[in-house]
Amino acid sequence: MRSSSIFYFALTSSVFQACHAFSPTPAGLPDAVIKTTTKLHASSTNTSTNSNNIGVDFFKNLFNGANKNILNGAELVKPTEAMLEKVHFLILPGFGNAPEDYTMPRSLVPTLLSRGWSENNISVLPMKRSDWLKVFLCGALDLKFWQADAAPTRPAFRWYLELVASEVKRIVEEEKPETKVVLVGHSAGGWLARASVGFGTTEVYPEREVMDSNVQVALDNILGIVSLGAPHLPPPEGEMDMTRGALRITNELFPASFHLPSGTFYVTVAGTAITGEEQMRESMMEPTTVNGFAYNSYKAVCGDGNAIGDGVVPLEASHLDGAEQLTLENCFHSINAPEEWYGADRFIDQWHKVVLKQLEFSLKKS
Repeated sequence: MRSSSIFYFALTSSVFQACHAFSPTPAGLPDAVIKTTTKLHASSTNTSTNSNNIGVDFFKNLFNGANKNILNGAELVKPTEAMLEKVHFLILPGFGNAPEDYTMPRSLVPTLLSRGWSENNISVLPMKRSDWLKVFLCGALDLKFWQADAAPTRPAFRWYLELVASEVKRIVEEEKPETKVVLVGHSAGGWLARASVGFGTTEVYPEREVMDSNVQVALDNILGIVSLGAPHLPPPEGEMDMTRGALRITNELFPASFHLPSGTFYVTVAGTAITGEEQMRESMMEPTTVNGFAYNSYKAVCGDGNAIGDGVVPLEASHLDGAEQLTLENCFHSINAPEEWYGADRFIDQWHKVVLKQLEFSLKKS
């Protein structure tokens, strides 16, 4: 046990610094990631969807003539009055991230505001960057954590689920009872959104004898889950599970778009900016290349370091069956690339249009 403990802490320490398999902090990603040495998947910024989803051309035709806005020469789609009255986006930070990463200039919140949403429609999970240390500090005292069999309701991630439940309740109580919350999870925030709704809903977890009120959420209050570069699939056998079982258990109990039949929509957004390439460094002092960093991250997430993805999360782990799936070419994972990540002006309209369509459909049903 002692040797495995030392090994795990040595490994997770490096993971925390580089935010392996999750979202890097503004200072947490190798410089190579934001330099031009990367091998890009393509030179265009096209959007693709799976064959089961509505095509981009459909949306272009659908929104012609209505709710248009022009910014920097690009046609944007604005939320309707009904959306402004009833919808609230709760942004869930990725591993190592904090609210300021999403509220700073050119990040997700300002970009959404420029698309017609108001400050009353958007909030970020109130937490500190140092809160992520709880994953290790609280998990260290939990045997299930060491056995890689710790559900998200156990100490390592429980604090996150409690924050989500508390914030959803606050939003509904302070606004209107009919307010509908859309969880927008970046990186680890994506699968933690699924865990929060799954473990926080009584009827979908019958094995539990007593409902845990501290993580409880009302499913009627959750209108949708949007994930941006989230690892939705646990690593294959043989790869260390950096979530210590939390993602695997979430996936087993609440697979794919689990709450879709209950009226909760799902949108998964992935990027294909970098192909992983193993780097043989001659010393620890040699800088990690962007492709080398991607290789290590992809391997930890899906077992294939040579996969393609957003530089941190591989494409093959980023989508959920039953969700509206969008894959953005040349889109990076990290806020470190403010003009090239999911929340940038360059990319946000491509998935924002799809979310608006989902909102329009869902609000008509509710």
